[in-house]
Amino acid sequence: MFEAMMARIRQLTVSVEALAALGAELKLRQDRLEGDPQLRTLLRQAVRAVDARWLERSDANEAAAALALIQTVFRQSLDILEKPARPPGWSFEDPQVLETQGQLSRIIVRGIAALAADRPELAAALRQPGVLLDVGTGVGWLAIEAACTWPALRVVGLDPLEPALALARRNRAQSDVADRIEFRLQRVEQLEESATVNLAWLPGPFIAREALDQALASVQRALAPGGWLIFGLAGAPEDPLEDALVKLRITRSGGHPWTPEEVEQHLRRHDFTEIEAVSPRIPVRFVIGRRTVVTRGGLDAPPPR
Repeated sequence: MFEAMMARIRQLTVSVEALAALGAELKLRQDRLEGDPQLRTLLRQAVRAVDARWLERSDANEAAAALALIQTVFRQSLDILEKPARPPGWSFEDPQVLETQGQLSRIIVRGIAALAADRPELAAALRQPGVLLDVGTGVGWLAIEAACTWPALRVVGLDPLEPALALARRNRAQSDVADRIEFRLQRVEQLEESATVNLAWLPGPFIAREALDQALASVQRALAPGGWLIFGLAGAPEDPLEDALVKLRITRSGGHPWTPEEVEQHLRRHDFTEIEAVSPRIPVRFVIGRRTVVTRGGLDAPPPR
């Protein structure tokens, strides 16, 4: 039994070290460093063995997202290893953990843009003056990316953690879109806006089961008639081990591993329309919905097509 256990651990160790090697190569390229020639040669051999041919075709943003994913997985995995008994909840204040998690969120904007490419009404909402609500903005990278991508929009980012917002304000100050981004130390349940938001982003993996209905009620009220909600989901696991690890990571962070069916039921309960589960680009998965439009007679109607 011990020999079988050690053999399985060795198999898993290969994956851990391969991921570290891939992240090291990405970091060296990002920082334009060479390092020790012999070690760099061996590192490249390891990366080639991973079959990371996509590395040569990736642009800077894609490479940065890949590196951020590797870094945040390692740091959160170390937290599991060192603090296995801590209760659920997002408790990270380490700037490196917050920054890598935030950098990873930038791919959400690409996913929304891909979604809008097939939905003219969503594309129009993103081009028009108005507000994009970024719930759980963290260190602000999604908000900054959104402001850069859609210059007509003002972005309001909410987060209940001051250490994250302190980094968000620093990142905003170093951007070219600081005048169109507002950060608030606020939970989504405390939102007081009414009928002003073009699009709201809700990061599903960070929303606890007991908090969803109140969050949806606040967002529904804040959306302008015909406004859009995009609810993010974790990537679809491909095997039982990945499924178990995804659920562990999400629940440990204080969220709930939502399924599209669960989210769709909650959206219908809050009178959202045009509800749809979509995956515009891997590994992004969304459930989308719209607030109904109020007619002159005071009755709700579907958004105009």
